Amino acid sequence: MQKKDYDYVIVGGGISGGFASFSIRKHDKRGSIALVGAEPHLPYDRVPLSKEFVRWERPLEELFFKREEFYRRNKVDLYRGHLAVKLNRMKREIVLDDGGRIGYEKLLLATGGRPRKLDIPGSHYDGIFYLRNLEDSIAIRQRIPLAKKAVVVGGGFIGCELAASLTTRGIETTIIEVMPHILGRAIDQKTSEWLKKYHESKGTKVITQTSVIGFQGENGRVTGVKTSDNKLIQADLVAIGAGIVLNLNLAEDAGLKVENGVVVNQKLRSNDSHIFAAGDIARFYSPLLDRYMRVEHYDVAEKHGTIAGANMTGEQLEYDEPPYFFSDQYDISINAFGDLSKPTRIVTKGRLSSKGFIEYYLEGNKLAAILSINGDWDEIEKAKAKIGTRVSM
Repeated sequence: MQKKDYDYVIVGGGISGGFASFSIRKHDKRGSIALVGAEPHLPYDRVPLSKEFVRWERPLEELFFKREEFYRRNKVDLYRGHLAVKLNRMKREIVLDDGGRIGYEKLLLATGGRPRKLDIPGSHYDGIFYLRNLEDSIAIRQRIPLAKKAVVVGGGFIGCELAASLTTRGIETTIIEVMPHILGRAIDQKTSEWLKKYHESKGTKVITQTSVIGFQGENGRVTGVKTSDNKLIQADLVAIGAGIVLNLNLAEDAGLKVENGVVVNQKLRSNDSHIFAAGDIARFYSPLLDRYMRVEHYDVAEKHGTIAGANMTGEQLEYDEPPYFFSDQYDISINAFGDLSKPTRIVTKGRLSSKGFIEYYLEGNKLAAILSINGDWDEIEKAKAKIGTRVSM
């Protein structure tokens, strides 16, 4: 198959890839652009997949960032439903799963990740779902009207959001989390315990320090979940959120620097000056916090794509703000900025309540992050401005 050359090639049709294409065209009106995505869809917003969309409260067409006409008008060639299977840095080309070859002057890797699958007895039963893409969310929401009891395996952000959605839809829902606390990789124990009680007050059962060892089924469909403490929890809908496996094969095989993600600088450039990385797979340097980080959230993916796209055209932008993530569960709005992973002290302003509070994550005297639940946005903005500085509290 004949090779086609482009000025800019984006591998990954998700949030970062989509926003990179918008940014490139903003800064370079004429350069040729190719956007390669494994899914058959235009780039779309994944945030509602565990919330409004899965609850049938948001129509499909509202998920897409741009209509197809935008890509045609801006001469962005879409290679939908295609995987890039090889990256040749010497030739500056990628090879697609159908044998097609695409050359590049600048390349963005925004390949994201795939669901971490549970390899346990009964995993084949109908009614067991993973939630990562649009098809997954459609499959779950089509099952919701038929379901009475659900189990969500994994108490991370997506798991908690989906559990809240299922409970809101009148389904008896249980969260099973292997760690001692839900959201334990992201928030402190005290807040996690409060959030657990809040879920329970809404009708969701939360089981922690328990793993799933298998599934029970009948006539090919799931009927229950077997746990490590020898219990069987009935369920006709199971959703698994056990994290993701990063899609790093292209980068690793091509010899890019990979350490828990593709290592990039604050301009999102890899150790190859022609290659950038963005979104979930990017392990980026944060000058504000003076450390390398990797973040799996919408806001970082969008801003990474925008900055990487601009820098591919010759701009010199830096991702120099505190990473931001958010989550909505019932009527709880969680907003966090910075790095919450290793505080030496946490100071809470306000009482833990749905009426609103804010927490300051300190590393010594340095403010590393803030976490707010239903907090005042003006107060959040003031606190955000202090991240990376020394404070007295």
